[in-house]
Order: sequence, then structure tokens, then C-alpha cells
Amino acid sequence: MTSRTAGRIGRNRGGAWLVLSRDVSDSVRIDGEPHVQAGLVLDMDTGLVRGVAVGATESDALTEALEMGFTKPAGTLPPGRPDAVLCAPQLEARLLEILPSLVAGDRVPPVRTIEPPTEAEDIFDTFVGHMSGRRQPAELPDPSDWALLYRCAFDFYRAAPWARWHDAIALVLETSIADTAGGWAAVVMGNSGIQHGLVLYPGGRMPEGLDDWEPGLPVPMPPGTLSLTLDPPSDLPSDLRDKAFRYGWPRDAELVPVVLRLAQEGGGDPGATDVRLLAVALAAVTAHDARGPVAVGSADQTTSGEIVLGNGRRARFSIAQEPPLPDPVVPRFRVHEAGSDLVPQGTPVVLGHLSWTSVSALRAAAQIHRPFPPGAPRPAGTEVPLLAILPTPKNGASVAAKVAELDPYGVAAVRTDAGQEVFVLVGGNGAQLLLEVPASSPSMSDFRRRMASTSGLHVVMVADAATSSGEGTVYGLFECHQAPTKGPRRSDDRQAAKRQTAGGQTAKRRSRQASKRRK
Repeated sequence: MTSRTAGRIGRNRGGAWLVLSRDVSDSVRIDGEPHVQAGLVLDMDTGLVRGVAVGATESDALTEALEMGFTKPAGTLPPGRPDAVLCAPQLEARLLEILPSLVAGDRVPPVRTIEPPTEAEDIFDTFVGHMSGRRQPAELPDPSDWALLYRCAFDFYRAAPWARWHDAIALVLETSIADTAGGWAAVVMGNSGIQHGLVLYPGGRMPEGLDDWEPGLPVPMPPGTLSLTLDPPSDLPSDLRDKAFRYGWPRDAELVPVVLRLAQEGGGDPGATDVRLLAVALAAVTAHDARGPVAVGSADQTTSGEIVLGNGRRARFSIAQEPPLPDPVVPRFRVHEAGSDLVPQGTPVVLGHLSWTSVSALRAAAQIHRPFPPGAPRPAGTEVPLLAILPTPKNGASVAAKVAELDPYGVAAVRTDAGQEVFVLVGGNGAQLLLEVPASSPSMSDFRRRMASTSGLHVVMVADAATSSGEGTVYGLFECHQAPTKGPRRSDDRQAAKRQTAGGQTAKRRSRQASKRRK
């Protein structure tokens, strides 16, 4: 701990010591002891640590920490005794029991209760972090840095961008406070519902080997990687959970943020610059997500802005989605086995159509929107083919996110030997079975007719059933293009039937004529 950092506690009480105590059983282990208590004594004149200890009971930990302050303080502080002891109200009785045994008949210093300063609690956090094995930064974040981070994290949490982004998408972030070659790759976690949060990779790209990682292998984590994860409070060590609560995070929230600086060999607590950078990144991702669908590669795809840091300085940012890697020059085939787990069991999937005016309105309403691909035909026809997935509100956002992850090209109808048409949603990252209808059904004929009239333009929509009456939520709108299949149409069938009938009649006439000649 540097004197500059610790000095922020203040010097307005000469000769006063501040005593803190915590139960750290969920962070620190002592062999043979099921319960671990930590005690910390800070010198209020300098802000430096006078004594620190852990023990099986609160009395043991506080006694040892105070005794260290009296006789052998940490660092360069001389031994001595306080003019006054400060503590939280719940520690007053405990200290009044301990202090007489430490002053050996001398005057017992008065004990005064206060609300411990936030800086003091942050210093205690570094001690607990060190004891639990997390590397500690050279420069501690200021309380104003932490306060800004948790505000930005709460905005991110409420926006829930993982409903629209998945962890295979990199958002390239540039900032004015933490320059690195190539910027930072910001990756939103949580689309799969396992781990929510945000990761920052230096260099503007996700690390090599991340796609091929398997459990048991080292995680490809470049030095300088930062993460903010959102976890259930019951899953977190008390020092990490209580820090968020101390800075205003709602105690009834389902998830609580944890910030770490990562490396391949393990994690550590973030430094001052790390916390500021994560705050800017969270603000940038939230702002970019709030814009709604932004076409990758478009002239206005970059979101720019600035926020005021805890120290009053302004930090600028710009963020845009990393464009997909170009396809290799050598042609290649990608074969996917069609899955059947995209749509929860019992979810309605229906065929229908929209007007082009309705498509325009739904673009603005959709939580996730993917426009028609480059090179698609111009809008044509009056009825746009629609395949609608109608999940429950509980599943709507996740189904739409899974469709987005599929990177859909469009719907293909495959005829089976049993006379059925199976609708398959085909994408760059897989294929999914959606619907099966009789090949001879009117809905199938209408779908083919509409696909022909729009030159293969069609829409896949994930929405509440109530959207048919102008209500409900549109979770995803995916504009697709598939060249129409050349299967038999009704008109073709009728023409073929006519040709067969005419041929039969001609054969009968020729047969009758031959019979007459024989007679």
C-alpha cells in the first residue's frame, strides 16, 4: 500500500486509530478452523496500516491487530498508543473489553463510534483480496472511480445487452484514457444464459484459440484482459459482494458485479486505470446497444461519446462492431446437421405474410434486427413471406438471440418421401428444423407463390402472439433471401395433366384408326 493511496483517509484526528473487523470465512482459510475473522487497524494521521491479523474469533483477530499497532506496526510507523480509537458501533463493546489488557494499567484510550470511511473499507478489501490469493494493483482505485463503475454497470445490467449480442461478436472500442494498439475488443457475455457480463481484450480482437478452447485446457487470456461478471450474490465471497452494496448496488438485485484483471496464470483485483477503462467500456456498449440495429460496415456504424470520470476529467470513446473476416478465396463447403432445439417444445411456428409497410414498422419495433443481405433483390410483390416463431415472453429474447447467433440466410423447404414439406432455418452457423406441413396444403402453395413474387425475399420473426393485433413484443426480425426452389407449382401440375390427357386421347384415336384399317 502506498502512502499516497492510504493518505486519502484523512488527517483530521491526530493520534486516532480506526479499527475494522470482518468475517472472511468465505475468502480466507486457516487449517483446522471453520471460522475466520479478520481485524485491521489504520493510523488516521497517515492512513497507513498499523496492524492486521486473522483469527478464529473476532476477539483473537482484533487483539492481535491492536497489539501489532502498539508494539510492532507495519511499515515505517513507530510503536505507540492512540489518543482515541474509532470504530463502527457494533465493535464498541468488543474494544472496551480488549483495550484494558493491552495498555498494562495505563489510561485506556477513549472509544468513539463512527461510520468507517469508504476508503478504509477499500483498504480492507485489498487485504482480504491478498489473503485469498488475488494479485493487488500498485495504485488503488479512488472511491469516485468505483462509484462511477458501479453506476455504469447498473445501466448495463438494466439494458441486458446479452439479449441482442452473443460472445462471438467483438465490439472494437477506442478510448482516450487507456491507449493500446488496435484498441480493445469488448465482448458481451450472457447470450447462452450461463455467465453474464463484459470482457475487454487488449488489441481489438479476441485472443487466438478462444473458439477452440475446451475445459481442462489453459484459457487463452492475454495480459491486461479485464472482466466484469454478474453473479448471484450467494455465489460470491462477502468482500466482493459487499463492495458492490457499499457503492449503492441494490441489495435485492438478482445479480451482482465482480471486477477482475485477468491473465492466463490467474486473476487479480483491478487498479485505478482498469476501473476507469471498464466504466467507459460499459457506457460505450450500453450506448451502442441503445441505438438498436446498426448495419456492420455502414458509414454510421460507429457510436461515439464521452463520460465524466470520478476525478472530473472527461473520457472519450468510440465503438463499432468488428466486421466479419473475409471468406477465403478457395471455395469450401460447410455441412451442418439440422438441429431441433431452437424452439422450445410447444412453441407455435406459423406461415403467413406481411406487407412491405408492415416490414418497415417492425424494423423499428424489433429488439434485434438483421436487414436483407447485400446483393439481395429489390423489394417486389405485395405479400412478403413470413415464418413467425411465437414463444412465451419468458423465452422470447433467448430464442431471438439464438436465431441471431445462427446468422440466418433464410428458410428452405425440403420435401420428404412421405409427402411433407419440412421448413429448415439455414444460417452460417448451423441449421434448425422449424415446421412441417403437407406438401399439398394451401399454405405451402401460398408460401411458394409469395416467394416467387418477391424473388426469394422473406422474413423470419420472433414475437409475441399478440403482435398480430398490434400489441406484444417483437424480439427479433430477420430479413432473409433464398432463391426460390423450382418445385412443381399448381399451374405446372395442371399443364402436365393436360399434356397427359391429350396424349391419351391421341393414343386412343390412333388405336381406333388402326382398328378401322384392320377391319
